[in-house]
Amino acid sequence: MRTNTVKRLLQAGKPAIGTWLTLPCTISAEAVAHAGFDWVNVDMEHSPTDYGMLANMLMAIGTTNVIPLCRIPNNDAIHIKRILDAGAMGIIVPMVCSPEEAANAVRAAKYPPEGIRSVGGGRWRFWASHGDTRDYTDHANDEIAVIVQIEHPDAVKRAEEILSVPGVDACFIGPNDLAWSMGLGKGLGVQDPRHAEAIQQVLRAAKKVGTPAGIHCMSVDEVVMRIEQGFQFCACMSDLNMLFAAMTGAVKQIREQSSWQSSAEGGGV
Repeated sequence: MRTNTVKRLLQAGKPAIGTWLTLPCTISAEAVAHAGFDWVNVDMEHSPTDYGMLANMLMAIGTTNVIPLCRIPNNDAIHIKRILDAGAMGIIVPMVCSPEEAANAVRAAKYPPEGIRSVGGGRWRFWASHGDTRDYTDHANDEIAVIVQIEHPDAVKRAEEILSVPGVDACFIGPNDLAWSMGLGKGLGVQDPRHAEAIQQVLRAAKKVGTPAGIHCMSVDEVVMRIEQGFQFCACMSDLNMLFAAMTGAVKQIREQSSWQSSAEGGGV
């Protein structure tokens, strides 16, 4: 079975940097996978991506050595089974607020006797194990990553318990959902010291129990800052955010350097 290089980086105390794929598109998934990240995550919680598109995107990502992950729609054993069978090398589990919920995700992601994942068909045999079914089933429990999201005050309070659950490979803070659940609203967390303290509380808990911490970052500068703070599993924006930022930046630059005014701004004929 292929080695999960992201798990190895995290286990070695090193950063593993990736990005979010929110566009249900094989071409963009392939392009992002070739960019040089350690991992890319197909989002199935807040995007239109379905199981068929997920499988196609994982095949496109598989043209590279980047590790394909998937944020599952919710903490459900059926979702986890189908997503891993499609070839994902790890799952990111949203809104985990208790050690029991974390343990449920771990059990669903692992074959017996460690878990309850059933042994069935799937395209994992072609990418993850070069067609050798037994090789995959023998090693999947060690190679599949289980990453739980901390994005609610209840989870922050119980972070040490959650991150002590055997089989949890890392946590991942969702800053926006954390801000919403704290009553701050999207984008307002960075302005509130309570939000910053909640993030640091999770990081302290992670360091105490020895489980790597991660966080979603909205800029390259933030990724660098979070690594310096001790975060390891960091996401740099998303495909859609990067596309929009690049396009709007290009339009702004053209306007500033020429007399052009787009038709969208009322300059058309």
